[in-house]
This record gives sequence, C-alpha cells and structure tokens, in this order.
Amino acid sequence: MDAPNSYPGAEMFARAPNCQWLNVRQIVDEVCASLAWRFAEQRIESVTDVPRYLAAMADREMLRAAVLNLAINAVEAMPRGGRLVVTSYIGRNGLELEIADSGPGLSDEARRRAFEPFYTTKQDKTGVGLAVVRGIARAHGGDVVAANCPEGGAAFTLRFPPTVSRAAA
Repeated sequence: MDAPNSYPGAEMFARAPNCQWLNVRQIVDEVCASLAWRFAEQRIESVTDVPRYLAAMADREMLRAAVLNLAINAVEAMPRGGRLVVTSYIGRNGLELEIADSGPGLSDEARRRAFEPFYTTKQDKTGVGLAVVRGIARAHGGDVVAANCPEGGAAFTLRFPPTVSRAAA
C-alpha cells in the first residue's frame, strides 16, 4: 500500500511551508486573473470581497495552489455560468477565506468524502485536488471545510489560526 501522501500533488504539502507575510488579496486577484478567460467563456461573474491589505503568514506557493484549486473546482461546478464569490473573515478563531459558487452544491456523500484522496464525482479527474488543499491548510495549522450555501451552490472555507493573519493598515 502506498504511503498516505504518495499521490500527485502530495509534494506540495509534504514539505514544511516557507512562511512569510503576504498579501492575501493579491493572491486571490492573481488566481482570478489567471482564470479570467474561463470566467468569460463560461459566463461566470467573479466577486472578491477580501480587504486589499489582508496579510497572512503563509507559504505563497502553497496558498496560491489552494486558492487556485478551489477556484477551478468552483468553475467546473458552473459549466453554464454562475457566480464565484471569494470572501474573507478575521475573528478570534483566525482567518477564514471562502470560495463559493452558485453551482448545484454537494451531495451528502460528496461533502463527507470531499477531502479523501482519489474521491471524485467528475469524469476524467484524479480526485486529489481537495486532498492537496486540506494538506496545505493543515501544514499551516488550519483546515478546510465544505458546505452547501443556503442560496444554492457550494462553499469551501480555508481556516487558519489567529497567529497566521492580520489586517494590515
């Protein structure tokens, strides 16, 4: 049997994060810019509600990979258009960065198994993306959760401990 982290993408979080203060909004904007052609092609409106100067002590490459992975999953859930919303919240429990879509949402089984390596509901996919996202979040002392939005669609929330974030002036 393979080791738990011996699947494609596992190397992303098999190493310790190289943490530095970085601008979270800048990373979200970079990811959205890299997907702009898909947003246009699929008629997806992208909304970002993240403060311009939100800072996090994180590994830039890892955080970008996690946000990109979640954004791509959201785009794939809306092949005929919709809305992708990225929001953030800083509270006493730390930083939350949520990527939500207006797609069909998650079945109970998909929500329960979403982060299992090789679990997928999509044809021609490996099912490792969300496992990598969880590994990245945990490498930073946090986690990621999946939920259905009350108005429809799914939301994936990256949660980081208070020591990882700050609102810069």
